[in-house]
Amino acid sequence: MTAKTGTPGLDSRAFLMAKTDQAIEILKEKGIDCWLTYVRESLANSDPSLELIYDGDLTWESALILTADGEKIAIVGVHDAPDIEDAAIFSRVIGYREGISEPLVNTLSRLDPHAIAVNLSENDPLADGLGAGLYKLLQRRLGGTLFGDLLMPAEDVLWSLRARKLPMEVDALRRAARETIAILEDAGKSFELGMTASDVAHRVQQRTRERGLGFSWTPKMCPIVNVGAGSPVGHVTPRGDAIVPGCAVRLDFGVKVDGYCADLQRMWWISRNSEGPPEPVAHAFATIVDAIGRAAEALRPGVKGGEIDEIAREVIRQAGYDEFQHALGHQLGRAPHDGGGAQLAPRWERYNETPYRQVETNSVFTLEPSIALPEYGTIALEEMVLVGEKETEFLTPRQTELPVLDLG
Repeated sequence: MTAKTGTPGLDSRAFLMAKTDQAIEILKEKGIDCWLTYVRESLANSDPSLELIYDGDLTWESALILTADGEKIAIVGVHDAPDIEDAAIFSRVIGYREGISEPLVNTLSRLDPHAIAVNLSENDPLADGLGAGLYKLLQRRLGGTLFGDLLMPAEDVLWSLRARKLPMEVDALRRAARETIAILEDAGKSFELGMTASDVAHRVQQRTRERGLGFSWTPKMCPIVNVGAGSPVGHVTPRGDAIVPGCAVRLDFGVKVDGYCADLQRMWWISRNSEGPPEPVAHAFATIVDAIGRAAEALRPGVKGGEIDEIAREVIRQAGYDEFQHALGHQLGRAPHDGGGAQLAPRWERYNETPYRQVETNSVFTLEPSIALPEYGTIALEEMVLVGEKETEFLTPRQTELPVLDLG
């Protein structure tokens, strides 16, 4: 059976077999006996990690277990068991009727693990899918045994599983990036004087739907559109700010292709009489381009995320600007903020441990520094990069020049 529900352009079974095999190798590497994903009513309250190991929904309490010895075990309700057996990802499927406790305890007794990783995390919502109530329920199901004391956070396993992109995942991210750039380029050709930020967003969304693509984040603010100095910056819905001569236009946008998300930013300058941007805008833009280039040069496996953020931040400071009030970059994958452990972030409280994590090979990051100019608005770009073993690759051609549009 080859299902394509969750990743329409990928062979779902091939993807799930590869990711579960990868998870087993990660367990071996990290010295963790087994990883337990425990879910129920996943259609209503899904664990974000479930889509990495199973393409479907599970209704009754279900335990999906991968071990460092290579076992793939699914303990599920009898009504869910047939689909899991058909998918042929898990080599052992145990269906129960009255309750999961007995088959779960019997299985763990046979495996005799020293540690059981479960989906808990203080640092990453994508690794924190178990939930407080379900965690307590799992402890009750394991009551009277020592297994409850063996539970540990699986975030280290999940971070590597998300960060280390398989070739098929990288291909999907490349396609998403290409589609995003094509739509952004179309958007720049359609600007008209008097168009508002919300008008621009509507055209981008219309073009996305015409191409049969999904949005990387909520369509209400995908794209984010900033026009001129008064346009609010951040995760905000496009407003009524109008395109006029002498303003900058910035789009922050991404489409989802085959279940994978792009996230890119591009800018344009709206000219008066074909004049280029004023010196403050040109200088800020050149500084952003420089910061991205220097960060990319230093981005390698093994470096800590916070070190890369500091490189770009120092470029901004040395050029005489206030530092940006956000991270330099985040990982991309099946979510626009895809976890993966390391973030290219400052060592601030809100980023928890992620700036101290090491970057892993085949991770995909954004690079998105910004400079706030009170008279002109925020000057920013965002690029997508793939971290190779020896060099970092931009997944689309970089924007290094600020296009000048004379709309007449």
